[in-house]
Amino acid sequence: MPFIRNAWYAAGWSREIGRKLVARTLLNEPVVMFRTESGQAVALADRCAHRFAPLSRGQLKGDTLECGYHGLCYDATGACVLNPHGDHSVPRAARVKSYKLAERDGIVWIWMGDPASADEGRIRQFPQFGSPAFASVEGYLPVKANYQLISDNLLDLTHGQYLHPMFTNPAGPATFEPSSDPDPDTVWARFMRRSQYPNKYFQFLGFPADKLGDHRNCMRWNAPAVMLLDVGMTDVGRPESEGISIPTAHLLTPETETTTHYFWAMSRDFKQSDEALSKQLLEIGVNIFNNEDKPMIEAQQVAIGNTDDLLSLKPVLLATDSPSVRARRIVLRLLREEQPSMQVA
Repeated sequence: MPFIRNAWYAAGWSREIGRKLVARTLLNEPVVMFRTESGQAVALADRCAHRFAPLSRGQLKGDTLECGYHGLCYDATGACVLNPHGDHSVPRAARVKSYKLAERDGIVWIWMGDPASADEGRIRQFPQFGSPAFASVEGYLPVKANYQLISDNLLDLTHGQYLHPMFTNPAGPATFEPSSDPDPDTVWARFMRRSQYPNKYFQFLGFPADKLGDHRNCMRWNAPAVMLLDVGMTDVGRPESEGISIPTAHLLTPETETTTHYFWAMSRDFKQSDEALSKQLLEIGVNIFNNEDKPMIEAQQVAIGNTDDLLSLKPVLLATDSPSVRARRIVLRLLREEQPSMQVA
């Protein structure tokens, strides 16, 4: 299945992109990223126009990227500005593709499609990152699975009862509460535990083990795979503002049809200056994603083979699958709208 190209994808955390070249394959396209001396983030095709050597094997010289094979130099627009050979004339075709980038909330976003359609107003916002009201930790995870399998996992959080020991609750899996979506391109998946004792995670965060509360896990999905998980717990029947909130970003960018870049960040609106807690939450997040979610999702990909279309295999569907099915149908609709000449099942 092709990828949606006219969309903003996470290419990296802002802190990752600097004067050291960063090579990453995005939507099957090798890309190299760096910053100019003034701090502007740049993304170019990671393939020299001469012999197709990876430019990421070269070096920065000021604001130009020198190919490590024969020394051709490219500026931030992708134009070759120096040919060190012969009469030094630059061939007219000596240019590499450049990509539109934008930075919001500590995230570097990349537009892989038509540059003329790159509307920065379409970038989903995560204002908690950098806000003094929140403290945040972030991570990155390469996953050997199609990005939509990861979306499926995140849109059905009942798996936490069985896959994540820290999220297990004696009362059983969370209750899926169907809801209407606010617009055709947004999917919400709401899972609630009302009037229940906290699981080990909320006990760790300070909610008393012997006290009943309302626990929520509400995931917002937007195409292609940009998600915000609203996690929190309050006293029974009390408004969310009185409890604790842990909003978490899950940003999925396809590398290939069966591999994905998974960027995640977890924020909290309590104990913001507690560095030890931040370190512990980072360790917990890394452990959960690396050692629990990732092995299961990668095993799924092995089980279904090289296909990137789970629904074509006619899986048994449960009520809790409705958000992920809606998300997959939105992806198909957007693909048909963007690439009508391509065969999209």
